[in-house]
Amino acid sequence: MKLHEIWRYPVKSLSGERLDRAVLNPGIGLPHDRRWALARPDGDATAGGAWASKAHFYVLVREHGLAELRCQFDQISGQFSLTGPNGLKAEGNLAAPEGRAAIEEAVASHLGLSAADKPALVEADSLGYFDAQVGPVSILNMNSLRALGTALGQDLDPLRFRMNFLVEGLDAWAEMAWPEKRVRIGKAELKVTQITGRCKATHVNPSTGSADIQMVRALKDNFGHTQLGVYAEVINGGPIQPGDAVEVLD
Repeated sequence: MKLHEIWRYPVKSLSGERLDRAVLNPGIGLPHDRRWALARPDGDATAGGAWASKAHFYVLVREHGLAELRCQFDQISGQFSLTGPNGLKAEGNLAAPEGRAAIEEAVASHLGLSAADKPALVEADSLGYFDAQVGPVSILNMNSLRALGTALGQDLDPLRFRMNFLVEGLDAWAEMAWPEKRVRIGKAELKVTQITGRCKATHVNPSTGSADIQMVRALKDNFGHTQLGVYAEVINGGPIQPGDAVEVLD
């Protein structure tokens, strides 16, 4: 098995970026992944900091149009840029209130939100705004994805599932037996915590923003479950890069 691609998503539910290399940290995971999120003004996450469930944020499962936005993040400077339909453009430093405000205004404009409903771009503490509190990195078996695509009669974009590590060379669905096992990727060691249950956010095409596949139903009808991929926590950190060997240790 080998690591095919590394992806992170600096702002929850906005577009990701592919990395040429990364350094994993114990208990934290992939630096800057889901570090920020778009808090709903009527939720409990507007102050940022502590982990909160996706119910408190603007997210793909409800706001499909977020998939139409294309983002770039410079981890050294903190500069974040966003483009979207109809010439939408915004940029700002996520460490500065005025920079976050520029992104908030752009997202509100794109989603057609009123001033009262404008999101607050908030920053997490040590644990990013993942859907799960335990296991802040995720692994996608590309052959499981292909098996699902074959059942649907079409190729599926792995970005639809917003996972961190895309792995090749593993039998389809073999990862379903990984919970509680240790996995080595490059110099890092992970412990798989749980299988990833899928939600209706996977119905949304990451290129168009349209909900074009009933993915949860497709999994249930074809495979008898609604899961794809696994969550893991980093036990021993270290550098990783595409091409690194992936090994189940126990």
